[in-house]
Amino acid sequence: MIRAGYTMLRTEPAVILKDFSLILLEELDADCPLPGDPSRQVRGLAVDEPVKGWISPDEVAITTRESLEEDFLQGIASAGSPAMIWRREGDAPAESVERAAELGIGLFVLTPEVPLRRLFGIFSQDDGLLLLSHGAGRTLLESAGGETTLEELAGKISGMLGRSVVVEDPVGRLIASSGDENHLRAALEELGLRASKRSGIDETRRERRDRYARLPDGYLSVPVERWRVADGELFWTPIGTGAPAGYLWLDLEGGNLRPEDVVLLYWARRILEAELGKQRIRLETELGVRGDFVDDLVSGHYGSVELLLQRARYLGADLAEGALVMVVDIDDFARYLARRRPKEPAIQELKRRLADAVRLQARQLFANFLLGPRSDNVILFLGRAEGEESEELPEKAQLLAKGVQRYVKGLLPDLTISVGIGGYKEDPAQLPDAYSEATVALEIGHRIHGPSSVSTFGTTGTYKLLFRVLQENPEELEAFYGETLEPVVHYDSRYGTELVETLITYLGNDASTVRTAGDLYAHRHTIRYRLDRVGELTGLDVDKSEDRERLTLGIKAMQLLGRVPERPSSFADR
Repeated sequence: MIRAGYTMLRTEPAVILKDFSLILLEELDADCPLPGDPSRQVRGLAVDEPVKGWISPDEVAITTRESLEEDFLQGIASAGSPAMIWRREGDAPAESVERAAELGIGLFVLTPEVPLRRLFGIFSQDDGLLLLSHGAGRTLLESAGGETTLEELAGKISGMLGRSVVVEDPVGRLIASSGDENHLRAALEELGLRASKRSGIDETRRERRDRYARLPDGYLSVPVERWRVADGELFWTPIGTGAPAGYLWLDLEGGNLRPEDVVLLYWARRILEAELGKQRIRLETELGVRGDFVDDLVSGHYGSVELLLQRARYLGADLAEGALVMVVDIDDFARYLARRRPKEPAIQELKRRLADAVRLQARQLFANFLLGPRSDNVILFLGRAEGEESEELPEKAQLLAKGVQRYVKGLLPDLTISVGIGGYKEDPAQLPDAYSEATVALEIGHRIHGPSSVSTFGTTGTYKLLFRVLQENPEELEAFYGETLEPVVHYDSRYGTELVETLITYLGNDASTVRTAGDLYAHRHTIRYRLDRVGELTGLDVDKSEDRERLTLGIKAMQLLGRVPERPSSFADR
């Protein structure tokens, strides 16, 4: 199903001359008058024969000649041999060593008493894999670090495996791949599949098992998961142990994994884990700096406005023309922690993944934004981009909120998030007020609509006034609720009636009994009876506009206080 977008010759198992020479010296007691280039690759051995083509590139020549003529040495060098094993007694003559040195060939002297089978045993299955492991580890370690990008490292791994690869990070971003036209990546994008979000594939179409490679001193194992999709299969392996640092996708269209592939994958996973770990440390440091900025901003301890803007520019955002603030919050996080009891590293990992998810979604809609974590929240300052009007920001913020909720639902299915959106403030000095508005909208939305709410400060209406009363004088709001809706809530809880629901529907329909009856599938005389009962319980007449206003505020006070009938039911009115 998935074909590589470029031609690639598979790299056969190889070791570097340095590792090969260690075996000759330590296990076979060879002498080394000339080490050669230690970084040259060795792919096998070739015995000197009087036929054309007896040696191939990267093969070490083996000879028993009495002397090393210049033509012979030149022939070996021109064939691409990195070194030669001279089977003889005694030391190599100085002139032979000098000729080999001029041609850049390594020279080893080995007694004829060592049988050829011991030499060729170096490239037997088990020992060959051990050499391959040493060489692969060294090659990838040398490729990593410094200025090497993940894209370049993915290309190196792909070249060693002879297969297309794609690297996915823990939050589902495809952050590196091999080749300009990577069909594996294109397939993942088209199908919308991510290893970090397994909900995309039915459990019956997933299979996971360990693949092994036997070495002389034990086994190497790599877990590989196979997903059957459409008319083909996809394969990936987690990077790291425990909570994966990422995922490595593989194109196995050309055949199954061989033991050599397992060795290469083992080292690829370790090197990628280290590189992704470095990226994570950089990200956590950046998040810490951003978190400090948010703390200082919302508390008003940022010094001058100019210093505030300088810090924002350092973090990649231009807030000189103000911003709109969005707060993304994990619903009932304390209850989630009490139920799951995760350890602190798992909690921090969860928060980091949430911040990554929010950043990923924000990048798709906003060019000018600043993100910072705060407790179990993620705070976004959404500024205008060049040519963008401030009136466009609220609508885009709503789209972002919905996009973040959908993405987090796939990434962290056990959690839900709510979002509060403040108003746009043109003056940077008013950004703390914009944050306060967003937190008020978040709290009101959660109290009224429950989990997964999206609320804007501008649409909260009189709720924000009552919420301010709740914050400053909760007893006053309790008293108002007691004077209005409390008797009705108690009645519904005791008798299982639906007076509260009827009243809310009636007021929402502009005091129309006909529309209320239609919405509740009840006769209008039943609706009238229920409204009269509300009047008896509260002393407020629903036909009077002033009393309706008090009942409307009473409903909002009830919602903010979290007081609803305990046992609402569809039983007949009593």
